[in-house]
Amino acid sequence: MGLILRSMLPRNSVHYENTGMIIGDAALQPDIIVTGSDRAPVVIEAEFEPARNVEKEASDRLGLIETEGNKKIESAIALRYPDSLRTVPDLDDALRSAGFSYAILHQDGARFPQSGWLQGSCEDIAEVVRLTSVPQSAVNEAVKRLEMGIDTAAKRLDEIAELRPRIAASIARLLGLSNVVQTRRMACAIVANAMIFHDRVAGLHDEVEPLHLVCGDDVMNPQAEISSAWQEILKINYWPIFAVARDIVNQLHPSDARRILRLLQQTAYDVSATGVGVSHDLTGRIFQSLIADRKYLATFYTLPSSAALLARLAVDKMQGVDWSDADAIGELRVADFACGTGALLAAAYEQIATRHENAGGNSENLHKAMMEEVLYGFDVMPSAIHISGATLSGVHPNIKFGGSRLYNMPFGRQSDGTVAIGSLEFLHSSAVMSQINTNDPALRTGSLGEETAMNVIADAPDTSFDLIIMNPPFTRATNHEGAHADVTNPAFAAFGATRADQSAMGSRINRLGRGSCYHGNAGIASAFAALANRKLKPGGVLALVLPLTVAAGESWRSFRELIARSYEDVSVISIAANGKETAFSSDTGIAECLVVARKMIAKRKPDFVWTFTTLKNRPIGPVATNAIANAFPTKEKLRSINDGPYGGTPMSIGDDLVGNGLKVERPIENHVWSCVRVSDFSLAQTAQMLTLSRLTLPGYDVISSLPLKPLSNVGELGLVHRDITGTPDRGPFEKIRYSPTATYPALWNHSAQAEKRILCLPDSELIVRKGMEDKAVRVWSTASRSHISLDFRFTSQALAASLTENATLGGTAWPNVVFPDSRFDYAFGVWSNSTLGLLAYWWHSNRQQDGRSRATIRSIETMPMLDLRTLNDQQFDIAEAIFDEFREKDFLPAYLADVDTNRAKLDQRVICNLLGFDKDTFRAVRRLAEKWCAEPSVHGGKERPKGLVFQG
Repeated sequence: MGLILRSMLPRNSVHYENTGMIIGDAALQPDIIVTGSDRAPVVIEAEFEPARNVEKEASDRLGLIETEGNKKIESAIALRYPDSLRTVPDLDDALRSAGFSYAILHQDGARFPQSGWLQGSCEDIAEVVRLTSVPQSAVNEAVKRLEMGIDTAAKRLDEIAELRPRIAASIARLLGLSNVVQTRRMACAIVANAMIFHDRVAGLHDEVEPLHLVCGDDVMNPQAEISSAWQEILKINYWPIFAVARDIVNQLHPSDARRILRLLQQTAYDVSATGVGVSHDLTGRIFQSLIADRKYLATFYTLPSSAALLARLAVDKMQGVDWSDADAIGELRVADFACGTGALLAAAYEQIATRHENAGGNSENLHKAMMEEVLYGFDVMPSAIHISGATLSGVHPNIKFGGSRLYNMPFGRQSDGTVAIGSLEFLHSSAVMSQINTNDPALRTGSLGEETAMNVIADAPDTSFDLIIMNPPFTRATNHEGAHADVTNPAFAAFGATRADQSAMGSRINRLGRGSCYHGNAGIASAFAALANRKLKPGGVLALVLPLTVAAGESWRSFRELIARSYEDVSVISIAANGKETAFSSDTGIAECLVVARKMIAKRKPDFVWTFTTLKNRPIGPVATNAIANAFPTKEKLRSINDGPYGGTPMSIGDDLVGNGLKVERPIENHVWSCVRVSDFSLAQTAQMLTLSRLTLPGYDVISSLPLKPLSNVGELGLVHRDITGTPDRGPFEKIRYSPTATYPALWNHSAQAEKRILCLPDSELIVRKGMEDKAVRVWSTASRSHISLDFRFTSQALAASLTENATLGGTAWPNVVFPDSRFDYAFGVWSNSTLGLLAYWWHSNRQQDGRSRATIRSIETMPMLDLRTLNDQQFDIAEAIFDEFREKDFLPAYLADVDTNRAKLDQRVICNLLGFDKDTFRAVRRLAEKWCAEPSVHGGKERPKGLVFQG
């Protein structure tokens, strides 16, 4: 095992059964100890199963000091060999193909997993060693100290901005940002980052003076000394790290520079004291909070664990790559067209490097090609390109490289009067002139000199990339809420763009995105998805972080159809939890999903099996993320959505359930990805069978026929509210407060207190606009008694559908449903508010927000609905009787359907009396209600009232 790990960890020293490795106990022989110059030592103790003592032996090594680096052992791995390995003839082959169980122990007493054992291979053990050699607690502490130092230094720079505004303005120009507080924090982050690197590279090159000799307390002019030192460093390489930092320092007044540099010098020492190297995206972790135009660009930082998971899943899907061949890897092309800090590119790099090292290679041999040829990053922010360059080049800072493929893209009004929309210019071209500014060192992205950034053509040929990995901006042109209320086009409002600029840029994206999956209501993310599809080669892998609206939003339909038509081996990963835990990005406040798929190759039979995975919580920490990635079941082990209501395939880490997986043999009807954010996949299986007119219930082995059809087959959806009260040339009515004698009543808005009963009262009156009488008559002809909710808050509202006593027009929350037979109204009302009706609504709608489902009139047309056309006269009479029975009864909010006495009675009447099923079916439906109410997307984390009990 030691020999195998040595081949997989070329940058570490791997010792096995050696004495003299522990200070104070020279005779002690750890089974395996892995050390590295910039890593904490990791011990592996191993025994054959049942390995009763292995955990204690591993624990006993914690806290000891190893001799090679005089470092404390903070992590140990307890490894259990399968007993079958005792007698194999070829131990090397057997070890490489064997599965092991193991646990990770930490000096603070933590064990991972908390109970049970992880399962994995030699490659997994090597990866755990890589990850545990950098304790997450140390990374968090380094980030904390870095943030504190940057904040303190930035306050000094803020003072300078008041006293010497020209200096602050010149620094802002260097970074291509507005002269605001965030920009000054960015400047301090860049200088701090350079100082941390300086502290490291001083030990690699004799000609580089240590940091304390150029910036210590006894240095009279640290500005001149550090500028000179960084100029010497630039003669070696490190342009992405030091060029901008040097120019920022040179802008300062010497007295100001002295104070700021000494503050940041101490910050660099504080970070170094944590034991964390410079290649762990420290500055990238705080970068997003420093972006001046964040509210417009909607650039939310991809959490490191999320980036690692997405990259792992994406690289897993890459086919035909010889990971042992450095030259073959150098032929790959990996792109992020909205790269930000480079977090996703860095994660992809790490996955590629890991596979190369697991195959016996050394990732140092990849670095030059990775930086010069493999990794492509594009962003509209010069400072983002700087941070990306620093992050990526810092993987192996001692390896020189020429120009990189990191480009600052033109955005906004250009010198020739045209407008540009960043990377999205590639929608019509394979080559775009990158931002030209020969005086801007932020554009220097190469390792060997500034000439690499001048007047550069950014080249991104169509169908040329093997992997495109992105977390694109989510901004929508139509989002005019909150901070965007006075903005013409929020998607293009960054960098002080005028209203005319925004309009011109909006027109340009509409023109360039025509015929693709781009949709203005879906936002800029759909344009980046279209761009990725254009640039990805057949057989290439697409890996995106997208808002969860992609799964069911009508504006995302073209994207879903594109994936169904042109991609195979599709994986969609979402999170069942609530609040920020539903996002893979930092601070988005909305649920997200990961979409990973391989582009089809013509004339090759595609793999139409899709996988949907729901995690209980978002991954936290590299070790947990690695374990989650290993827990993803293979397709062969996954249950199918058509298997019956038995749930999905559980994903476990040790004894803890972390998620579930389910496979779908074909894209779901209407290309709605209803399986997202479902924690109990037996609900998905039941709901899917309902769409096929079959009733299968968890824990009940009877399969029955139950006719369901899309709602538009049974009835007709009414008008969009803008066609009723829109602009005078569109809507014939004005809306006023409701009057009991209203000629044209309307049910317009939601009111949880007023909507506890299936029979609802109108809340508005409509007045005919002068001169629009004829149109008013036509619009009123769509009035009906039946209404369906478009914005259903399960945590406060009780009804998916409602009826009014008389014909009423429906507004923003309650559009009309018009049926060919007035008897349909009663059956519609009682079915829609039963447990099966609630399940069908939830299954078909957008579940991006906690405890809330949203839909549009167009999307609701395809919602599964009891086919009321199949009911006979007796059933219509029963439906009316049920309605009369419940018209005056209050229902609890939908998330309490399992404990709602009236909901249970309604279920009994609908299941047994209206549909003719037996009591066992009714009890199974109530069990289904209990499962549905346990879904995080239904209860939204809201605490349940005390004293309520299940109503079966």
